[in-house]
Amino acid sequence: MAGALGAALGAMVPAVPAVAAGSTDPLPDGYVIPGERAFPTGMAYDPRTGHFYVGSAEDGTLYRGHLTRPVAEVWSPKEQDGRRLTSGVTLDRDGHLYVNGADSRTMRVYDTRTRRLLATLHSADGGFLNETAVADDGLAYATDSLVPVVYRVTREDGQWRIEHWLDVSSSPIDWVDGVINLNGILATGRHLLTVNSNTGQLWRIDRHTRQAVQVDLGGHPLRNGDGLALRGNLLYVVQGSLFEGAAPQVTVLTMADDLSRGRYSARYDPPGGFLHPSAIALTARHALVVNSQYNSWRDGLPPVTPFTISTVALSGALPPG
Repeated sequence: MAGALGAALGAMVPAVPAVAAGSTDPLPDGYVIPGERAFPTGMAYDPRTGHFYVGSAEDGTLYRGHLTRPVAEVWSPKEQDGRRLTSGVTLDRDGHLYVNGADSRTMRVYDTRTRRLLATLHSADGGFLNETAVADDGLAYATDSLVPVVYRVTREDGQWRIEHWLDVSSSPIDWVDGVINLNGILATGRHLLTVNSNTGQLWRIDRHTRQAVQVDLGGHPLRNGDGLALRGNLLYVVQGSLFEGAAPQVTVLTMADDLSRGRYSARYDPPGGFLHPSAIALTARHALVVNSQYNSWRDGLPPVTPFTISTVALSGALPPG
């Protein structure tokens, strides 16, 4: 299992014995995001090409890397199209890249083939547009961490539209004003899963009825929960460092078939640790975990450079603890 430590010290470590799909090149042990103040956020991975995308909380730069190359490159420069910061980054199967803008209350959609901006959408006043998930039917759903609403994004005849889809204040979802609430989100079948970073609760939302049900976590809250990824019945939950009460790690839950329950079954905590991890993407054999250092950005502290994405072997899970 590979962590951020080697890359954070500026030394590229030997490649792990894994192969990217469609390639004979081995995966690096981690990836460098260039820039003295990159503060990478979000993670979108395209298994068809091996490319991944992250943004910058500092200035809105978008970076693109490839599984076989240890250093990412600038894909769209800072402040392009008015981007001044980013939060969640998501890719759909048509190659549309959704780039959220946190408290700038914007979502921008790009064509990854042409790099052309397709749409600029705006969320609620006073909000923090955080993460987006795209369902199999092409509908996208986004969390607002400061305003109690879940958005839905639709596209018809080339026109993109964002709407207030779920009034969270009228649902069972617990909400605390003035702090980060709903954060990571994913879509699977007819359901959404989303985590509340503040309370540590995980919620299942029916996309057809909009009914929200708290997932039974067996007494193991997901405080600081952020990025989510699901493979089979295993849910991977990134836990960062914004609130006290959880070590930075990736927690693995074994989920019931109906997603009503999740049991803490494993964790990833690499040697040297994560640096406020925020997002995750799964390759065939590894998890890519973004070391955002967002807590340092928020508090005005100097970052550890270079900024990195950790490569964690899925076979290297640790027991609960």
